[in-house]
Amino acid sequence: MRLINVKTLELGLFYGSQTPRYAILSHTWDGDNEVTFQEWERRTDSAVRRKSGYAKIVGACRRAEADGLQYLWCDTNCIDKSSSAELSEAINSMFSWYHDSAVCYAYLADVQAKTGTLAKSRWFTRGWTLQELLAPSRVIFFDHCWTVLGDRSILAGVISDITRVHVGALENRETIRDYSIAQRMSWAADRQTSRSEDIAYCLLGIFDINMPLLYGEGSKAFTRLQLEIIKISDDQSILAWDLEPSQASLFTSALARSPTQFRSCGSIVRNHEPQQSAYSITNLGISMRLVLIKTLIGGIVLVGLNCAKELYRVAPHPNLPHDVKLRKHFRVWIPLTQLKHDTYGRLHHPASRVFLEQSYPTFSRLAPTSLFLTLNASQPQLQENPTKPLRHHSPDTPSGVLLTVASGNMTPRFVFKEVYPLGDISVVQLKGRGISTTSHLLIACDDLSVFLSVFWGKDGSPQDWTYSTIFDPQLKISNQMACLTEWKCLFETNGHKRSSSCCNNTASMHSLHKRLQHTYGNSLDVYVREERDPMVIIGDQPLMDLFGQQELLVDIIFRQLPKRIKVG
Repeated sequence: MRLINVKTLELGLFYGSQTPRYAILSHTWDGDNEVTFQEWERRTDSAVRRKSGYAKIVGACRRAEADGLQYLWCDTNCIDKSSSAELSEAINSMFSWYHDSAVCYAYLADVQAKTGTLAKSRWFTRGWTLQELLAPSRVIFFDHCWTVLGDRSILAGVISDITRVHVGALENRETIRDYSIAQRMSWAADRQTSRSEDIAYCLLGIFDINMPLLYGEGSKAFTRLQLEIIKISDDQSILAWDLEPSQASLFTSALARSPTQFRSCGSIVRNHEPQQSAYSITNLGISMRLVLIKTLIGGIVLVGLNCAKELYRVAPHPNLPHDVKLRKHFRVWIPLTQLKHDTYGRLHHPASRVFLEQSYPTFSRLAPTSLFLTLNASQPQLQENPTKPLRHHSPDTPSGVLLTVASGNMTPRFVFKEVYPLGDISVVQLKGRGISTTSHLLIACDDLSVFLSVFWGKDGSPQDWTYSTIFDPQLKISNQMACLTEWKCLFETNGHKRSSSCCNNTASMHSLHKRLQHTYGNSLDVYVREERDPMVIIGDQPLMDLFGQQELLVDIIFRQLPKRIKVG
């Protein structure tokens, strides 16, 4: 690697163990104002010295000299980018160069100390600065005048809030690869690079990957990165990504198109339970052995990945001076559709993922199934339309317990997400059209249903919740409910804008449930008297995800299936 002598400003070439201790400069590029390798060779020219990039490098050299270091590395002038071979070697080595540095100076050109501008710095939005944040043993932040803002360990909480990088990774760089693939991908979800390929290349070191650079391949670079990760890892959270509402698509490749699709994966952790989780790339796609649940929606199946969403709550411990975290894990299930024989494709309907706790009774009867998950993103000719609403569901297995999470995140695009029938229980998610702050969940077992509503505050925390138990032999779990008065607020395309009973506040939410209870309550009387109605247990304390976002845990227990009543 080339290093700058901080006293003479001369460039020197060093190899392996002969490399001296050095500081490293992290910054954001400013186009033609940066000094290239060739320009540094003629740095006595006044045109070069007038560049802001020159002053930036000299400022870093002065700081390194004050810290007792003789050398500095900077990506603008220490790499000859006219050589594709040298550029490729540098990018593949860059993470280790940052890792081996004595200190990293993060120069934030758009920040002024004590002005509250830190969170808005462009430095936190660039792809390349992610590894520069994580890899070094020490990172010191400076404003545009080289005023010290603090180091990474002191600012860890603030930086985590800005970047959604877990505090633990900021406090101890050696833990970076303890985080799941999905979590590490989520750290890059809101970062950009000037060239589309670089969003993959800037992540090489974070995943301990080396691969050739092929500028011109576009988004294929990120696909190649994922394929390389699969070769060395059995962490299936690489498949736990989600489509954004604006990216809605029925069928996609098994692999994500960019890190943005991992944005909501910050709490997806590895599942360390022993299981056969190895998988590999073949000419048919990804060869895997996964637990599979058949549903009754257009041939859709759910497969369980060896990863889970982790939620926790804090509780006092009688024998410890501090509180402890009580963790719960909800396994990640993704929907697939069968294309031919044992080859399946990735679907995003009714949603990209389902989270279910391991105690759901159906799981105890499941065995892993061998299958191929296609990497082909072209729309297949499906034998049955997966978007066709479920008109009727007849259970043929014993009733049991459903544990589910009502999330606070709104999905503005959809009012009605269709049913997932799992075993004998169906789950329907009904959500607001963006202006609503209320989410709704309909959980049905035969003709008996529980309708749960949660009102969420501006900070994403559950403020109020209520539920109604409904018994109606004629009530089918489908969008046919949209024609019923009691449900119009939830199903009409613009119902939240037109309806006076819209659930945009807690009073309206409770009003809706009073109408439902008035309409369906009498028919439930016999089940209430005989204690056969569902038990609904809502935690008195919301659970937290790994960034403090609150979610509400709901246990619904169908104690006995209602007797069938013939209608007509």
